[in-house]
Amino acid sequence: MKYLFLFIIYVAGLVVSSLGLALIIKSGLGVGPGDSIAVGLSMHFPVTVGSVMIVAFVILLLVNAKLEHKRPQFESLIPIIIRGRTLDIFLYGMLENMEYEAWWAQWGIFSLGLLATAIGISVYLRTPFPRIPLDHFMMIMNEKTNQSKSRVRIFSESGMALIGFLLGAPVGFGTLIVALLLGPLIQWSFQWARPIAALWTQPKKKMTQKA
Repeated sequence: MKYLFLFIIYVAGLVVSSLGLALIIKSGLGVGPGDSIAVGLSMHFPVTVGSVMIVAFVILLLVNAKLEHKRPQFESLIPIIIRGRTLDIFLYGMLENMEYEAWWAQWGIFSLGLLATAIGISVYLRTPFPRIPLDHFMMIMNEKTNQSKSRVRIFSESGMALIGFLLGAPVGFGTLIVALLLGPLIQWSFQWARPIAALWTQPKKKMTQKA
């Protein structure tokens, strides 16, 4: 029952992060760095942003396995499919006709999307279930370079934004803000989401007493 509850939290985190990414895209201020590649490729091929993202994540899944010298974490296909499909549902369904010209509305939607993305990612990362390859890659680099999640995210997403720009994606001022602020926001909300991890991890004090 405990793990069923955690899985619901896990899926909720993924869906909230997808909603956040969709809101950032729909704000018209520039797509997120990681999404810029998927958006750029979808502009050149008759495929949805979510579909491109799924393919990209599968490739990154194999890259992560190479970096860790382990077998590919095929269980990560679960969050990959959830992220790709829910993003498409928001972009081409619920939010398809969302268009705002007023600057305050654009920035409001953008800010809400940025916060939702950070909170959603932090919530699902606090559960014991498979991670999306991009987030797992950030965790791997965090451990290998001994740098903060915030700094790793900034460098990684800046590189992805450059690739997205070269592909013709709408990279704008909002993209720069996402690259600079999403990492720190994840770092902040990751601490805030600590109680979720307490649901499935056992305190060291109790383990010591039992030993």
